[in-house]
Amino acid sequence: MCGAKSIFKVVIIVAVAMLATGCGKWAYKPELSNPLKISNEAAMGKSVAADDSIKIIHDEITELYEKSKVYLSGGWKDRENLAQMYFVLHNIYREGLNPEDYHFSEIKLLTDKIIMSDSANNADISRLEFLLSDSFLLLSEHLAAGKTDSETIDPEWKASRRVSAIDWQKYIDSTLLNKCIVENLHKLTPGHREYTNLKKALAQYLLIEEEGGWGRFVTEVPKLEIGMCHPDIALLRKRLAYSQGYIASGLDDSDLFDRLLCEQVMLFQQRNGLTADGIVGKSTVEAMNITVEARIASIEANLERWRWLSDDLGKRYITVNIANFELQVIENDDMVFRSKVIVGRSIRKTPVFSSIMTYVVLNPDWTVPPTILNTDIIPSVIKDPGYLAEKNLKILRTDGTEVDPLSIDWTKIGTNGFPYRIHQEPGPENALGRVKFMFPNRYSVYIHDTPNHRLFGSTDRSLSSGCIRVSNPVDLVACLMSDNPQWTTAQIKTAIGRGKEMTVVLLKPIEVHIVYHTAWASDDGTVYFRKDIYERDKPLLIALSAGNSKTDQ
Repeated sequence: MCGAKSIFKVVIIVAVAMLATGCGKWAYKPELSNPLKISNEAAMGKSVAADDSIKIIHDEITELYEKSKVYLSGGWKDRENLAQMYFVLHNIYREGLNPEDYHFSEIKLLTDKIIMSDSANNADISRLEFLLSDSFLLLSEHLAAGKTDSETIDPEWKASRRVSAIDWQKYIDSTLLNKCIVENLHKLTPGHREYTNLKKALAQYLLIEEEGGWGRFVTEVPKLEIGMCHPDIALLRKRLAYSQGYIASGLDDSDLFDRLLCEQVMLFQQRNGLTADGIVGKSTVEAMNITVEARIASIEANLERWRWLSDDLGKRYITVNIANFELQVIENDDMVFRSKVIVGRSIRKTPVFSSIMTYVVLNPDWTVPPTILNTDIIPSVIKDPGYLAEKNLKILRTDGTEVDPLSIDWTKIGTNGFPYRIHQEPGPENALGRVKFMFPNRYSVYIHDTPNHRLFGSTDRSLSSGCIRVSNPVDLVACLMSDNPQWTTAQIKTAIGRGKEMTVVLLKPIEVHIVYHTAWASDDGTVYFRKDIYERDKPLLIALSAGNSKTDQ
């Protein structure tokens, strides 16, 4: 992508000109919220800014049109369509897509050849028409459902997908006839606020890259913290300023680690999923030294994930971002509830999928699933014969009668031949805690409470066997029951206090989306990054950089 930008830098120049009219380095005007939403004035080459580069492009399109209009056919015979398509190609990297995947260089070379020749060559014109049409169709498909195939790149991605029922031939004919390339491509991009926010973040980091990025931050001391005075602290201010803006020194001493700097360090730590203690130690330095190019790549990977995801997640839904260890309840596009969660370890990953929650269980019992029986329970019992009694686990036959664990030869038994089930009664020490949230899925994954709440204090919470543990389950039940006057928070606690298992059906089932995003941005422009705990970004980025269609992978 850097090569494409060096060939044609008009978009950066225009973006800088527009940004300069705002307040502050990263101010954004509404028209920049979607890079494909280029003004008709710009597409027509009319005056939109006092910038010579706009005129250069306008002149180039004019000259191309004059040289080739006799030979052009169909929709490309219209100068307006040519202008709009050129501007889209010049801007498409702002969607996290590579212009070279859409014949950027070849189109540019053909354009230059036609302009420089005494008379247009019919073969060149035909080739240009083909490239423009193919570019438009590829872009349409990729914006509508992703450049890559989600299940090919990430077989565990089973979330609700964007589905396009477009008749592509009619679509391109209609678009060219009505001269609405920019408008129609804009309509194909995801409508989620998160996608728009991420594109703003991409624009920020591309500008940082254009300015040379940040160098490595190296300090001679094990840690930097509030109250210290050291020459490296001035370098720390400079590093943070790249992504967080200028940091003033309260006492006009840039070498002093003052309160304002401490607050900015804590903000950086929060944005990068670190313990926000304001101390610059090893993990914080490592995060600061992740290059701007790597951050851009992370944003591009997550833009693609949003292109995979359905535009209709529901008016009210639950989303769990595995990489952020967080659950949110969204209602009418606003977050009404959030909670820390614990997700699966790297060897027992929580899958990405969508389902519908229909009921919750208060005081649930627990039957040990086969995977946990084989990998956890049996090895633990072999090591400690008293393990089952300590965990209040009982071995039951199909008729419900109990089996003495000492009567079983645990060294010879396996899950395939295990004729019993291991059961845990409801109670405060139950592995599922006091509440279980149920939504049918083939993974036997659900959201539940836990008796071990101290684990929520960890920054990295990939600690479970695949299910999702929620830190404040009672509040989540109350949120989901907000439309049912029978179930206030007090009544929920009373029912739990009785200690008896109880199933409560939701009056309104709610969609659940378990997703995986390692980068996102808020409405105010704050950008967040998280560790790629399941190492899913790299194969996605490789796929994004290889070939120009899903069939090439």
